[in-house]
Amino acid sequence: MGEEKDMKIRKSLVLVVGMLFTILGVVTITHSTQVKASVFQKINVPKRFRGTWYGYDYTNKLKAFKISRSKIVLAGYSDAGTKARTYKYTDRAHNSNADYSSHQLIKSKGNRMRMSYPMGETAVVYVTNNRKKLYVGINTAVDTYYKSKAAAKKNHRVDNKKRRSPKLFRFIWQL
Repeated sequence: MGEEKDMKIRKSLVLVVGMLFTILGVVTITHSTQVKASVFQKINVPKRFRGTWYGYDYTNKLKAFKISRSKIVLAGYSDAGTKARTYKYTDRAHNSNADYSSHQLIKSKGNRMRMSYPMGETAVVYVTNNRKKLYVGINTAVDTYYKSKAAAKKNHRVDNKKRRSPKLFRFIWQL
């Protein structure tokens, strides 16, 4: 009789321990997924910024730069080889400790958009109302992009002189 009671207690103990491990595993998996989801939220680039923009890269070659629904490639900000997806810019996402080099963070308001990578430098984009010019403020310089190759070639020398203009730089960063 004592042995039957011991067996029942052992079976109950094994069942309780198994249930605890199962619950602990489910909570751990669910919790880590919730943290990622709350920090990084997918977002699309607004239509007014999308398209092919022409400008000069840092080797003074005319290049086409593309901004699509989910990817931003501009000289000095992102390389063509990156497979980065756009996510909502929040202070929590920007300051996250994890290395997410494939996460471009954006936040737009009107004709301006803030861009960065987690733990990286922030850039600001401004598009004119007629969508013919795109100004990008990176570090202390402002790069200008155009919708046509001809306009980019025509204005290249003028843009190089304006690139370090404090007035233009303050205007771009008014987000």
